[in-house]
Amino acid sequence: MAVSPLCIIKIFELLIAIVCMALHCHSRTGDLDIETVSIIAFGGYIIILAGEALGYFLGCPFDKKIDIFYSIVGCFMFIAAGALNIDTYDGYFKSDVRDYGLSKGSLAIIDAFLFLVDAVLTYKGKTVTFE
Repeated sequence: MAVSPLCIIKIFELLIAIVCMALHCHSRTGDLDIETVSIIAFGGYIIILAGEALGYFLGCPFDKKIDIFYSIVGCFMFIAAGALNIDTYDGYFKSDVRDYGLSKGSLAIIDAFLFLVDAVLTYKGKTVTFE
């Protein structure tokens, strides 16, 4: 069963978003703005990526333009969530909560990079295949 590189990227995007949400449950900031951006980025993209994966498995993938749009918006959302979390937890005293928060922020930045690579590959005409 051949799997395209774009498919692997999308699977990693989803897995990292799930891990970020799990880390978020253990590292609340108490700041409403940071909480909102983080929840929207992580939770929203778990739903979007799961729906996208289901569409590919059922043989009805997203339109190329919509896929690029979601990837670019995801890139910006995850950069924002990652930067806010890293900025917030960088000043905390050493604890598990600080480690979870910094891990969450770092993984969000990594996922933002994957979203950018996803957008570029989709723009270049790559498709997700599960053959």
